[in-house]
Amino acid sequence: MQPYHFSMEKILDWREDLEEIARKEVKNSENRLTKEKQKLESLLKESRKLKSDNLFKSNIDSVRRHSLYKEMLDENIIQQKLVIKNVEAQLSIVRENLAKANKDKRIMEKLEEKERYVHKEAEKKEEQKQLDEISTLQFGRNFTFNQRVK
Repeated sequence: MQPYHFSMEKILDWREDLEEIARKEVKNSENRLTKEKQKLESLLKESRKLKSDNLFKSNIDSVRRHSLYKEMLDENIIQQKLVIKNVEAQLSIVRENLAKANKDKRIMEKLEEKERYVHKEAEKKEEQKQLDEISTLQFGRNFTFNQRVK
């Protein structure tokens, strides 16, 4: 009998590739989210530092620049929080895509498992048929031989 070969092997391979691509997208999104959170933390740290700086300087221009820089920093923090929210939404989408790709691959693996089982059963049946035929021939030979001997 022929060796087993899954009839939809190319589809399974394709689905495995899709799953791998989805896994890489999730990893990239997670890395991007980490970087964006680090940027936010850096901005927050800078903001805390700015608040602790001495505001009571004698020069009004220095106080004005300090105030403008603080406003700009607050605006950047708000923008960074929006970026993080967008990246988290994107991460959620790519995780859903990964789950779908994984499910599709598992479906194909189940089909392969069932097909492999059917193939093994057919092989066992064929082997049993051959064994039965050999037994029948052997019995026939022994029976004929015993008939001649008597």
